[in-house]
Amino acid sequence: MADPVIRPRNVAVLVKLESTEGEDASPVGNTDAIPVEADSVGWNSPYREENSNEATGSLVAGAPLIVGQPATIRFRSRLKGAGLGVTYTSVVKPPLHAPYSACGKRGFFQAAVSAAVLAAGGASEATLEASFAATAQLYRGMPLVIGAGVGDGAIPFVSDYTVGRVATLTDSFSPVLDTTTSVSIPDNWTYAGTSPADNAARATDHPSATIYVYEDGLLRKFLGCRGQVTLEGNAAGAGFESFEFTGVYAGLSDAGIPTNLTVANHSGPLLLQGSALSEAFHINRKALPISQFSISDGAELESPDDPNTTNGFGPGQIGGRTPRVTCDPLATLVATRNTLAEIAAGSVYPGIIRFGYAAGNRIGITLPQLQPVAADPGTRGSFRSEQVNFRAINPGRDSNTRDGDVIRCFY
Repeated sequence: MADPVIRPRNVAVLVKLESTEGEDASPVGNTDAIPVEADSVGWNSPYREENSNEATGSLVAGAPLIVGQPATIRFRSRLKGAGLGVTYTSVVKPPLHAPYSACGKRGFFQAAVSAAVLAAGGASEATLEASFAATAQLYRGMPLVIGAGVGDGAIPFVSDYTVGRVATLTDSFSPVLDTTTSVSIPDNWTYAGTSPADNAARATDHPSATIYVYEDGLLRKFLGCRGQVTLEGNAAGAGFESFEFTGVYAGLSDAGIPTNLTVANHSGPLLLQGSALSEAFHINRKALPISQFSISDGAELESPDDPNTTNGFGPGQIGGRTPRVTCDPLATLVATRNTLAEIAAGSVYPGIIRFGYAAGNRIGITLPQLQPVAADPGTRGSFRSEQVNFRAINPGRDSNTRDGDVIRCFY
């Protein structure tokens, strides 16, 4: 009988957070499977060759040394919410909750806050009524749904929030918001990067994950995995999260894909304004005509050397982050936008990226403080464009001790 062939398209990836770092969390198909692009799943060999320099009495090299190395696991997932019409709860989470968490992005569920008119308003500012919490930065990265009055139908996001209930918004309004404007916050999950204050906090801020990769009759296991993620998107298209994890290889065995596999296979929302009032891609409170964008963690991933392990390396660890945002807006007149002048001035301003407009499957990416650092010339078709590079700056921790450089919101 011929050797069975392996078809990479017949693949499933399961991710589950570990209670104890490096110990198999035993993910199962009906709760821990995540959506992945079939051609994106990859990993490296757990071993590498180290050449020998020993003299053998001939020109032929001696036997090599086979040593272990950290495991790297990669996959790409479509950005999507829990599903059309789905209401988020503390247990109803976005499909990529576990991978985000293992990338140091702690999730927080915010229950809905009912609609109330503003105590005061402005072009890009809203003072909320007493039904909203007086907790600084609690609502940063969350949407304010305007249901009546000035701005009716718009969904700006909060880039800053004070103990006085003053919300600074990612959008600018003319006429300005006022006491006729009614706003609410829907049930939502936000994810933001973390910087553990101590070793105890790291268990919550940077949990490790067990990753199972089933591939057409084979099962590869990886333990102690932590990673980084890059979000990419094109105009009028879906967004994609590219994950890269570092961990410990834990073996290969024959095993079929779980029969109870449950994967969120609904369509992802598009980077498109569509019927929504709020525009899809905003930087410095201006809509940008981009073709593509990316947001990278720029994280340092390492598996520390450790002889007291199977392969000589410990679980993956997350070091520093240098988050960057790139996009390619069409060039325009100086009177409209002057990115070079903003770079020279060290300007800092907010940004918001909106995917979709149907509840349960809409997503906002809030960038509270962006500093432009490069604007290189390019072309798109027959038009001049700019390749603009921003640094996403951390404005400080929110009320849940998370950083504020990049905040994903599912609502």
